[in-house]
Amino acid sequence: MRPKRLATVFLLLISFPAFARTDFQTPSDACRIVTAADLADPKAPSFESYAVQTEAKVSNPKLDLSSNPVGKTYRTTLRQELRKGPNFAGHYRLAIWGCGSSCVMFAVINLKTGQVITAEGLTSVSGDQLEAEDFLPNAGGESWGLRFKTGSKLLVLVGTLDEDESREGAFYFVLQNEKLLPIYSTVVKKHCENTKP
Repeated sequence: MRPKRLATVFLLLISFPAFARTDFQTPSDACRIVTAADLADPKAPSFESYAVQTEAKVSNPKLDLSSNPVGKTYRTTLRQELRKGPNFAGHYRLAIWGCGSSCVMFAVINLKTGQVITAEGLTSVSGDQLEAEDFLPNAGGESWGLRFKTGSKLLVLVGTLDEDESREGAFYFVLQNEKLLPIYSTVVKKHCENTKP
């Protein structure tokens, strides 16, 4: 190999890591990141305000596939989750499954009736710009995008709803009459387009 070509290859090899870095962010990218401070809201509901009695594992729960179209579509996942017992609102199971990179879908299952409950007009929560692991740290959620407790009927979705950047923040739902009802939101508004590098 000629010395010029060898020098070119060497320069490419030593500079490759700089091009390959995936954690590099421009100031505008950094502005897009949603942190726990962006979600903090003293007026937001608390888990304690929606406390319920927790129950022991419901014996022999059955999934009611006819109760919701999600039941038929994700029956295997929901059946697997059903067997794990309650983790939300006393005798309910909040089932969570992936829908791509930094994306989750979810449904609530009433372990006594098998009914599948979903939030109306909402299918997923994504968090590719979310760095808020310390937001509501005492919640026993099993996913980065959801905060919940076995002894509360409050569910908090954290991230971007249905990949719509106008719906980015913390969204509070309460389980009432077998429905997930939206009761509060802390929408994050970033003005990154004005950020200069």
